[in-house]
Amino acid sequence: MFKQINLITNDGEEKAFKFLATGTTAYRYRQVFQQDLMVQLSKMQAFQDETADSTIFEKLAFIMNAQAEGKNMNQLNFDSFLEWADQFAGAELITHAPEIVELYLGSKITKSIPKKD
Repeated sequence: MFKQINLITNDGEEKAFKFLATGTTAYRYRQVFQQDLMVQLSKMQAFQDETADSTIFEKLAFIMNAQAEGKNMNQLNFDSFLEWADQFAGAELITHAPEIVELYLGSKITKSIPKKD
């Protein structure tokens, strides 16, 4: 699934950023951050798990933006994530976390309808 989300950059400007969730998003997330995306999402949903990674939304946004921009995913690393995240105002990515997660999870929902009950 593809979506553009307007985000405020650290200079106060609002800018449209592209995000793309595909079947490889979770694999790319693991490749860059060495974490299982679905495990981390489940931990965040539980709210009581101290091992939950509170930066999951920013990291997921980074991966989906890189996919939408057609970047070489093999060259991404934690430093490129920090460089990318540095362009946003304080909690801007956290503010848009529901949109980001909904976009990712929306790519997991099938739209096919069974022929038989």
